[in-house]
Amino acid sequence: MDFGIILTPDNRSKAYIQKLLSSHIFPDVIIFLNNNKPEKTYSNEIIEISRKNGFDISKSVKNTLNENNLIYTEFDFIDINHPDLISFLKKNRKEYYIFTGGGILKNEILNSGVKFVHLHPGLTPKYRGSTCFYYSIINEGYAGVTAFIMDEGLDTGDIIYQKTFEKPQHKFLDEIYDPYIRSETLVDIVSQNLLNKQNFKKQNIHDGETYFIIHPVLKHIAVINCIN
Repeated sequence: MDFGIILTPDNRSKAYIQKLLSSHIFPDVIIFLNNNKPEKTYSNEIIEISRKNGFDISKSVKNTLNENNLIYTEFDFIDINHPDLISFLKKNRKEYYIFTGGGILKNEILNSGVKFVHLHPGLTPKYRGSTCFYYSIINEGYAGVTAFIMDEGLDTGDIIYQKTFEKPQHKFLDEIYDPYIRSETLVDIVSQNLLNKQNFKKQNIHDGETYFIIHPVLKHIAVINCIN
């Protein structure tokens, strides 16, 4: 399937590119938004758990790209709306790009002729907004991911695919579980050729709930729910 991906130096992008490569899936265009901040170090415990979930949290995005001899274009900023990125996308147009981060898409990039695919850690329209997997674990005992085409709304775009996941048996929800469920969903989308099939489902923007960054107490409750 013909698609591009825009990576950033974070755990989500690490999981995305590593899972795609392990499934023998190679994006046609790879863009790396990189502000060259020092890489975070991780304990042996979290590294081992990440590997059990199909990616190595200790391996940087850039090292993965270089070790696999992948051709990519690197920019020295992390800003999805940067004019240099928009210019590049218009010149090297692919119909679909996988979005991993870099801010909220503004009108100029939304109207650049490219469709951006977001993997949102919540089943929309029920769970829109921020840190939805925490709320879902508390409310439902599981979490889900919705892949959709991004538009000007908050998690309101046409739904490509949805998938549910059992709650994890560890405490690293931000570092491992979130990238894990998103990357697993991404592999399904590409391997099943769902973008080309275009059986997308429109959302009713008035349905569902919008959640905001979870309170530390509720976050702790979700973690306890996972490890007990």
